[in-house]
Amino acid sequence: MSMSRHSHTLLLAAVAALGAGIVLLHGATYGPGLHWDSVNYIGAARNLLAGEGWVQFHGNLYSRWAPLYPALLATPGLLGFDPHAVAGPLNALLFGLTVLVVGHWLRQRIASRLLALWGCLAVALELSLIEFSSWALSEPAFILLVTLSLFAMGQYLCDGKRAALIWAALFMALACLTRYVGFPLVIPMLLIALLQPGLRLLKKVKHIAAFALIFTIPNVPWLWYNMQRTGLPFGNKTTRHATLPELLDIFFPDPSQKYDVALAAAMLLALVIAIGFVFARTSRQPALWRRWSSFCLCGGFILAYFGSMIASSMRMTIEFVNPRYWTPIYIPLLFVLVFLLDRFLIWLRTRKESAVRLPMIAGTVRLETAVLGILFFIWLGSAVELNRQAVIRANEHPNNEKQFASSYWVDNDVIHFMREAQVEVPILSNDAAGVYIHTDPVSVLAMPYELEHLKRKVESIMPDGSYLVWFDPVWAPNRLLGYGTPELETMSGLELVARLDGGLIFRINRDQVNAAGA
Repeated sequence: MSMSRHSHTLLLAAVAALGAGIVLLHGATYGPGLHWDSVNYIGAARNLLAGEGWVQFHGNLYSRWAPLYPALLATPGLLGFDPHAVAGPLNALLFGLTVLVVGHWLRQRIASRLLALWGCLAVALELSLIEFSSWALSEPAFILLVTLSLFAMGQYLCDGKRAALIWAALFMALACLTRYVGFPLVIPMLLIALLQPGLRLLKKVKHIAAFALIFTIPNVPWLWYNMQRTGLPFGNKTTRHATLPELLDIFFPDPSQKYDVALAAAMLLALVIAIGFVFARTSRQPALWRRWSSFCLCGGFILAYFGSMIASSMRMTIEFVNPRYWTPIYIPLLFVLVFLLDRFLIWLRTRKESAVRLPMIAGTVRLETAVLGILFFIWLGSAVELNRQAVIRANEHPNNEKQFASSYWVDNDVIHFMREAQVEVPILSNDAAGVYIHTDPVSVLAMPYELEHLKRKVESIMPDGSYLVWFDPVWAPNRLLGYGTPELETMSGLELVARLDGGLIFRINRDQVNAAGA
């Protein structure tokens, strides 16, 4: 038995290594994908290493995002590694650890080791998780910490050991320091701990108070720091004021999409009913409670996350339909489904034992096993093929796949010019993030949207001899600019340095500005 368990652990480790390898393959040519958020994470990490504190790449305060991920990027910098180079291997490692934790968690909570291995594979080959782990984003760290917290909390609910509760609180505190959305997710964990049977109310209250204290202590310094700088615990956010129906019209302009939302809501309601049923059955039966506690915990997490996303979308600008923001519920949802399937298989085996009275059941069990095996291999083949295509797409056609880590930026002649000129003065650009990542300027500022604001910045803020870099054709985020190349070429105070296929480079000449004013 021990040898079998050891072999199973090696299999789980191999699957985890497979997932980490696929993440690395996604960035084999151009490195990890770079979103606007990624640039701010990397900028904050670089500024930390430079001793400039918590500031973004363009000099603004770093407060909109939680601090743990930039700190992770900065830590290897103490040994001389740039945070940009660290992001890919770090996220691959975090993803591999997540796969390993999921496999271990499932092995402890379900009877079928083959099903636990399948669940591990289902995480290692899940395309959305892999793709967002291959970007320099905080999702892999957040998902790993949440998974560890749910795993530890499940252990506490099963055996009541306070050490597991302490680890659950600590992991959840770190998750909240990775993404602010983690804060409302603590609520279902505390409610479920309060409902567990077999403990006196006073003891449960003490445990919950200990959880809350351990969870709070690591978060207080950063929230207080934000309050001192911005007046808000979670930093400045882009706010919106809209009703839920208006939001649905914005996010789902196609009526058919609303039917998909209704179907998802119906499935969520079914999950709520299932969780409620389990609560009703197990509330007074400690043995059943221990068996179903992780199921209830994951179900409560899914509901809390869904509710927090709805609430966030009503008060902040957030890409509600972006799969990136829904990846954290994949593992809890997978656990719920795998657990129910394991319960179903156990039920089938119990029916098989009474084959004398129900002779058809034995054949049914064999048929079910064969069907499940065929479905597994079909799923495995499709998952492998989808990942193969995604790796090829990420490395051969990255222009619109990985944003700033793409051939558009790596091969751009404007970027090459800036590198060869070794520009070390402030730069004003319509794509400040791309300049920051691919060159080494002192500072980079984004261009104002209006031409008059740009003129004032050139005349009063940008120092003489600094550069203005215009990328053309216009990169997607800059279509909001109300001007283009012709307006820049006729603007006083700008001396054309280079006209390239990728855009224009100007030097700000203060004498021209003064002459025009005279």
